[in-house]
Amino acid sequence: MLQGVFPVVRAEVADNDDGVAAFPEHPSLVLAVTDADRQAAVERLRAAYDEGAITASDYDRRAGMAAMAQSRRDLNTAFLGLVEVSADEVRRSVAPESGRGLAVAAHVSGWFLFLVGPLVFYVLAPPGSYARREAAKAVNLSALAFFGLVFAAVLAVVNDHVGGPLAVLILGCWWLTSLVSAVQAAKGNDWQHPLSRWLPLEVVRG
Repeated sequence: MLQGVFPVVRAEVADNDDGVAAFPEHPSLVLAVTDADRQAAVERLRAAYDEGAITASDYDRRAGMAAMAQSRRDLNTAFLGLVEVSADEVRRSVAPESGRGLAVAAHVSGWFLFLVGPLVFYVLAPPGSYARREAAKAVNLSALAFFGLVFAAVLAVVNDHVGGPLAVLILGCWWLTSLVSAVQAAKGNDWQHPLSRWLPLEVVRG
């Protein structure tokens, strides 16, 4: 069994009337997954195949499921019977509310301490937790805003009429994006700001 190769979310197993193991669903299973999540899942399945944990045909079947996955539930299905989930992992996964407050605080802290605030919450949040992922987003967003402000400051030396307004625009976008991120974190959503598609800056990873 592979220990913790992918964040599977489930609760205590119970047999239904047909004798098949049933997994009570958690709301986070409907969260959408990214291309990076799907690629990471396929790579971990490949590692499982290389280790002899699954056969070639099983790998093809599971990798196809992972590549087509749209939600965390879909990705979990690709790892059924392969991933061993500890009791601690189960308790963490079925109680995301415990990390929402920390996640919201990570986003809001940037308003007062800029890059330092999210970094502090990133260090405090448990590795692999929802709060850690959201804190990483807050750090990366603040870092992106910082580099933008540096660029605006350099531009202001050449033309203050351009650099000054650009700095104000960057700060406004950063503040608004932090607010939307905090609201989405309060709901337990995995929201990515629009600029992440074109400027995928990652100073830290969740």
